[in-house]
Amino acid sequence: MAPRPKVTKEEILNAAFNIVREQGESALTAKTLAARAGCSTQPIFWYFSGMGEVMQMVTEKAKVLFSDVLRQKKEGVNPFKNLGLNYIKFAKEETNLFKMLYMSGKAEPEKLLDDENTPFAIDVIVKEKGLSEEDARRVFRELWLFSHGIATMTATGTARFSEEETEIMLTDVYTGVLMKIKSEKTVI
Repeated sequence: MAPRPKVTKEEILNAAFNIVREQGESALTAKTLAARAGCSTQPIFWYFSGMGEVMQMVTEKAKVLFSDVLRQKKEGVNPFKNLGLNYIKFAKEETNLFKMLYMSGKAEPEKLLDDENTPFAIDVIVKEKGLSEEDARRVFRELWLFSHGIATMTATGTARFSEEETEIMLTDVYTGVLMKIKSEKTVI
């Protein structure tokens, strides 16, 4: 029986996560992971079936971090606008993780607007504005698409907006969508 590795599975996973976080997913190889974890490649394949499994676990860990960032509250900011600001903040502060999750081509397009965070966002809108779930879903979709555009430009360095500018833009779009929904409901 082979001796048990001295590095733990969690240490290897954390090393993999940090490589992707700092350098992007293309930097994650068995060789770079072994060097970061301070071991040979053998323990990696002792704990994981391959680098695909490592990458899958890194992705899951990034999703947990993203969910935590998304739910951070900022004093004096309405809860739904806060979601947009946090989405953009994640793209700015965790650029490589954002790119991996939302720009790598791995994400299934139909799930981008309907992932594990969507019910939370819809619920925030329903509670805040008293909208039906259908209308809240529409507000979410339009604001998410707008926020994703800003986040993508931020992550790629295409544009830079201050938090204040971003807040104003999100408010304008949010208000516009709500006014449009209201006007559609009052047309006889």
